[in-house]
Amino acid sequence: MNEIIKDMKNLKNIGLTVCMLLVIHACKEDEKGQYPIHGGSPGKVTSARVEENFAGGALIVYDIPKEEDALYVRARYVLDDGTPMELKSSVYTDRVTIVGIGRSRELPVILTVVDRSQNESEPVTVMAYPLDSPLFEIARSMIVRDDFGGIALRWVNPEKLPVIIDVATPDNLLGLVPVDRFYSNAPEGKANVRGQNPVETIFSITISDRWGNVTEPRSGSYTPLYEELFDKSKFRRWNPPGLPYIFETASGYQIERLWDNEWYPGELHPASYVNYMTFDMGQTGKISRFKVYQTYGNQIYAFACPKRFELWGSTTPDVTDDTSSWQLIGYFESFKPSGLPTGQVSDEDIQFACVNGEDFEVENCPNVRYIWFRSLETWGQSDRLYMHEMTFWGEIQE
Repeated sequence: MNEIIKDMKNLKNIGLTVCMLLVIHACKEDEKGQYPIHGGSPGKVTSARVEENFAGGALIVYDIPKEEDALYVRARYVLDDGTPMELKSSVYTDRVTIVGIGRSRELPVILTVVDRSQNESEPVTVMAYPLDSPLFEIARSMIVRDDFGGIALRWVNPEKLPVIIDVATPDNLLGLVPVDRFYSNAPEGKANVRGQNPVETIFSITISDRWGNVTEPRSGSYTPLYEELFDKSKFRRWNPPGLPYIFETASGYQIERLWDNEWYPGELHPASYVNYMTFDMGQTGKISRFKVYQTYGNQIYAFACPKRFELWGSTTPDVTDDTSSWQLIGYFESFKPSGLPTGQVSDEDIQFACVNGEDFEVENCPNVRYIWFRSLETWGQSDRLYMHEMTFWGEIQE
């Protein structure tokens, strides 16, 4: 009798297990939409119209059919280069935004309702007329000029469109040879092509976006300005009366970090001081430009990274903390491409300030050897000053 009861319990457990598996299987099939709720097509969208044509796209609105199993509205159109595009918009909204158009043109957009059974409604075509992409306004705004070691590029991008800027030079055998490439969505963009010889050179510039839209090449003849790299192996620690080294007691934060040719991401510790640094370059010359490499991690454009500062110089060590004994090289202000508030940074910010280093140009620099970096404000309003590296270019006299 006990064996019979035991067998009945086993059968009951097996039955419950089978039922649970069937329920789970049924749920999964329903989630996947394998079994049609019905075989008919859903109703189509109605009152479809263009609410706004804007630069590079359009906003289309419509009324959703009253279908219990309607899943989404699909919008199909073709990009300028012939690439088909498909966007899906939930039935919980009554609009879809078309993007990626280059030049302004009439654009057919086909709207189709799709239900959970993957049945499709009758298509509805709406004629949009997007305006020119912001890409071309960026190209029109771009200023190109001769610069030290290459050319300088400046542009405006108020829509913050992510763009790729390619710079090339012509070659008799290879056609155009790539020289540099920049990625940016900064509202005020800046880039510098470096490493070019000081001879007249033709540069060709194109701007593109992620949808394959490309501006016409812009070509011009420019002559990079001569410059040479100041030899960092000659840099030495040095401080005059009244400007002692402070906050250098912690191991790994010495002034030598400023010229050891190590920065993002290889070096852990920056040079650290109270709102100034002084040092001897070991060579005299006119500075044409210099780079500041910010410390990285959560301190980028924050804490003790310099925001506003002055650079002073002297050919002699007979100076003090009195600025009248120095020569002013220039006043400078750090630039943050993204414009994001303190504590927030973009990939472009990191590339600009930590990887590439931020460029600062100097006008009419006198001959100098001894340097005084004087911080006026840091990004985080700190009384300290952190930098990973500084690099100088110009004309070396001796």
